[in-house]
Amino acid sequence: MWLWHNGELRGSSEVTVPVQDHGFLYGMGLFETFRTFDGVPFLFDLHWDRLEKSMDALWIDLPYTKQEIVQAIQDVVRQNEAPNLYIRLNVSAGVAPLGLHDGRYSRPNVTLLVKPLSDTFEPTEKRLEAIPFPRSRPEAAFRLKSHHYMNNILGKRALVDREAEGLFADEAGRVVEGLVSNIFWVEQDGRLWTTPLETGALAGVTRHWLMETFDVLERDVTFKELEQASEIWLTNSVQQIAPVTAYAGRTYPGKQGARFTACWSELRRAIESEGTA
Repeated sequence: MWLWHNGELRGSSEVTVPVQDHGFLYGMGLFETFRTFDGVPFLFDLHWDRLEKSMDALWIDLPYTKQEIVQAIQDVVRQNEAPNLYIRLNVSAGVAPLGLHDGRYSRPNVTLLVKPLSDTFEPTEKRLEAIPFPRSRPEAAFRLKSHHYMNNILGKRALVDREAEGLFADEAGRVVEGLVSNIFWVEQDGRLWTTPLETGALAGVTRHWLMETFDVLERDVTFKELEQASEIWLTNSVQQIAPVTAYAGRTYPGKQGARFTACWSELRRAIESEGTA
């Protein structure tokens, strides 16, 4: 696959990052994961806004404008002849003196990593499993989409069902988020809920879209309380909304859920609308 790295299209084997880069040495790096539909990055404005906020928090200066990154996305789509791509926009802080750096990073290494996705877009049903140790606390005042993924990797390794999505709670037993997802659930009265960001959950882009599009409430929930839901969904920027079929020995309607079906139809309309804008 062709990647975009520091302003140039390059083959994947040609892209390198110096070992003195503080993204490698100290985890000082950020990324946004999103997908394209027919060459158009979905909800990219929201991804860009979150990236800018996170870069301010880490004192990293991005040397490219939003329009230059949009052009880079179009370039990798064209060069790979792949209109439907999984894209990771990665910003690694860059080279700085060895040791804890207390200044700004002005020359980060910026990369678009890509892999092709299917031309068909259908719901991905998931099984859900509780992770037996707590979610790590955010590195900053809010959860960054940063290079710090050790907690997630250890959570993945702890799963009994290796194909399931793991679900984290915090030290107090409040559900936070999935390994790579936010969580939503429908209660028996039909109301749609998600966990508050105060638990340490990532402010997901698909989460944001759902909350702007539908009447969503926030509250704390435990693993046990979640079992009583009539529907459970997981959200991220590649699968968008993944309905759950099994959790804690119980079955759930997955993509047959009435609320999910209505939500998925609205999501498809939003994707089509962005593609024709």
